[in-house]
Amino acid sequence: MIDTITIKLSESDFKINDNSKFSPDTYSFFNPPYARMGSRGYIDAYQNPTRTEFKQGIYKPQLTLRKRWQNSQPSILLYIQFSAPKILYKNNFDEITTADLDKVTSNLGSILQDMGVGLRIRDLKEANVTKIHYSKNIILPEYIIPSMVIGEIRKVDYNLHQELTEKDYRNAGHSIRFHTNKYELIIYDKKKDLQKSMQSDKRSIENDNMIQQDLFHSLNKKKHLEILRIEARLNNSNWIKNETGISKRNQTLMTLFDSELSGKVLRKSWKSILDRYQLVKPDIDDKEKFLARFIANNPGVKLTNALAAYGYLECVKDMGVSKLRNLAENRFSNRTWYSLKKTMSGYNLTGKLPNQFESITSTLNTYEPLHLKDYEDYL
Repeated sequence: MIDTITIKLSESDFKINDNSKFSPDTYSFFNPPYARMGSRGYIDAYQNPTRTEFKQGIYKPQLTLRKRWQNSQPSILLYIQFSAPKILYKNNFDEITTADLDKVTSNLGSILQDMGVGLRIRDLKEANVTKIHYSKNIILPEYIIPSMVIGEIRKVDYNLHQELTEKDYRNAGHSIRFHTNKYELIIYDKKKDLQKSMQSDKRSIENDNMIQQDLFHSLNKKKHLEILRIEARLNNSNWIKNETGISKRNQTLMTLFDSELSGKVLRKSWKSILDRYQLVKPDIDDKEKFLARFIANNPGVKLTNALAAYGYLECVKDMGVSKLRNLAENRFSNRTWYSLKKTMSGYNLTGKLPNQFESITSTLNTYEPLHLKDYEDYL
């Protein structure tokens, strides 16, 4: 569904009614003697929610007011980062859909008034989106825990569309993150992440978990309620266009606040993991059946291609992806490895996926929103 969003407003679309609420005070952004922008060519002021407010159950967005030079003229922009479900529910277990846009923008507008920012709801809806996180909470069957799923995903060599990728496997196997500066795919144990935030916000995936720490106490009363969360974080306009197909000029809050788009993005990310899982866990025990199936599933393929694919999969099975990748890159080059991966990714491979993947695929296909009230029996 729709979670964290960062929007950008031009000076004509908002008014700062209380400059003192920002740090530093923003009076000099608008009035002489004007704040100096220095060698960087810009100056920022911030207004962020405090730990005390979170503990009191008060949710606020993070605000950044930026004054910068643009076309030799000073311009002022307001960036607003907020979690849509936390605006309405003060937690992100409850999930937001397209139909909630009016409620979210109305509530957000009221909160911004209290933060000393005046604007029109119409301008909020038409604001440019600079970042958006699409996410889904998945209730796992009783016999599956998130670390089982994450442990299998760890085997995948997920290369984020051929870009340089870092992979984090953290918190004792309770989260995994594939990321570049522009895009992140994060899969983690929702309950464990809340638990980590009680020890330190820096150890958790979400940095504003304090507002929903009581949720952890409630959800933990029944040990068998296990929640896996998957997030696709689109961190610039190019990746938003890549994943949603929405052009940069049309990347507004109204356009991207769309649960169908969210489902499309997450299903695409999940399918990439499944496809790559079959590259490391194929069914090749029966060589004759594998070759016959491979040739049937890949029309026009040559026998040499089928044998090369079998050799690759046999090496992955015996050595693991990491060792094979290191061998290819050390003895040949990075290009050799990516060329091999590209060739293999183009084949239609079949194999039995782990049972724990089935519930995730099913949930992403049906894509129904979760609400805390529907799990009262677990509380």
